[in-house]
Formats: sequence, C-alpha cells, structure tokens
Amino acid sequence: MSAEDSIRALLAGLETSDPADWRRKSARIAWVKDTVAALRAAQQKVDEAWDRMLEALPDHLGEEELDALNLPDPPEQAEVDALHAQIRAVIDHDRWPRELYFGDL
Repeated sequence: MSAEDSIRALLAGLETSDPADWRRKSARIAWVKDTVAALRAAQQKVDEAWDRMLEALPDHLGEEELDALNLPDPPEQAEVDALHAQIRAVIDHDRWPRELYFGDL
C-alpha cells in the first residue's frame, strides 16, 4: 500500500463524531505525510552521496568492475532505512510510533 493509499484510507475513516478518534486519525495522517516527506529528503541525500562516490571513481570502470568493488552504502542510508522501517511497521503490522498512542491523542 502506498503512502497515498494509507492517507486515503485514514481520511475515509474520519467520518466520526468522536473528537478523540478524529484527533488520533488526524495525527496519524500528519505523521504519514511528515514521514514520507522526510523519507524523500533522506533518499535525495543518499542519491547525492552515491553520485559523489561514483564521480570519485575512474571513468573507465564498467558495470561488472563497479559491482566487483562492492562499495558500501553511504552513511546517509541509515536514515532512509530507519524511516522505511517505521513506515513498514505501520503498513505491515499497524504499529504506529509511540507518541501517537500516548498523550492527548
């Protein structure tokens, strides 16, 4: 399920007269939007890091030679992985971040 599908599903359930339920769903929608935006920004940083790494290599290397180098992921990949894990937990297990379960929601 895409982020857009998740948001649509949450919006479809907003027809409620319970203010607490509305606040909870609203907070989840905001979290999805913010997290997907952060994921896109983090992925852009990873792409830029890969570009820098590849530009530093000799131009004559072919695809097989690049694969043989077994270059490690750039450090920026850790943020992408963490955000992706949070989104997958929501999609696969309906497990939302802790702050959406506690407090005034």
